[in-house]
Amino acid sequence: MAEIERLDELDRAILHILQEDGRASYSEIARRLKVPESTVRLRVKKLVERGVIRKFAALINPFKAGYSIVAFIAVDVEPSKIKEAVEKLKELPEVDVLGIATGAHDILMQVTVRDLQELENFLVEKLGRIDGIKSTETSILTSVKKWGYARVF
Repeated sequence: MAEIERLDELDRAILHILQEDGRASYSEIARRLKVPESTVRLRVKKLVERGVIRKFAALINPFKAGYSIVAFIAVDVEPSKIKEAVEKLKELPEVDVLGIATGAHDILMQVTVRDLQELENFLVEKLGRIDGIKSTETSILTSVKKWGYARVF
């Protein structure tokens, strides 16, 4: 397994600012951290190259963008078909977060859909056709109290 490079204080400070405002310019970040803009530019470039920053994107509130359902789905799969199922699931546009898990279920995922009919179609027409899936357990969020992202500070 590759050794994980540690983030130093400056990396963490840059990431903190970018998580609060992804549109912050390098010059703004440099001014706030009292370092040269070239240092910020180089650090961000290295954070992207290392995969610490996966991509720059807008965080969308799905409820304000026409979607009414955010659901968490736990999936149980035949052991020999877990990786194959994950490969198929990760291609589905409704799936926001997907991972192989420990515990009571094999796969956990978060999906966002417009309404109950779209959720039903997802469960029956998409999940139901993936070979090896034995069962699913779906929980729908009735409200969201915090939207977040991976914290690094």
